[in-house]
Amino acid sequence: MRLVCLLALLGVASPTPRVRSTNPVIASAIVQAESRSDTFRKLIRTIDGTDGIVYVEKGRCRHGVHACLTHSIVAGEGYRLLRILVDGVGDVIELMATIGHELQHAVEILSEPSVRTTAAAFNFYQRVAPTVRTAFETPAAVAAGAAVLTELSRSSR
Repeated sequence: MRLVCLLALLGVASPTPRVRSTNPVIASAIVQAESRSDTFRKLIRTIDGTDGIVYVEKGRCRHGVHACLTHSIVAGEGYRLLRILVDGVGDVIELMATIGHELQHAVEILSEPSVRTTAAAFNFYQRVAPTVRTAFETPAAVAAGAAVLTELSRSSR
């Protein structure tokens, strides 16, 4: 714990990232996106400043979407654990932009300290992004994904 605090004071990244994956392809995409996109980097830094830990893993979402922030939140030991699922995303740049989009959703949840359960996450999105179904979308997430895609497309030229 002291090492993490000392590193933070020195401006060195935490040895234990708050956004992580057990999938090597996804983990590599997160590292690449963080190094190449200002928007993605800001999302990571914002999450680093919260009590959240976000796992990005391969998996299927409902509603026919290729990626989602699940509403299941596990809270305990001073942390909130969130999970993003990605499946069927095309090339690596599209994968990174999609993760950026979903990280914005994680920021939205983690910016609300009272959202600590699945029901609270559902109610939060019912309030801020009402839709006709239980699939929610926010303009901020759409903008974040588009910004990451633009930044990554520029950096690959």
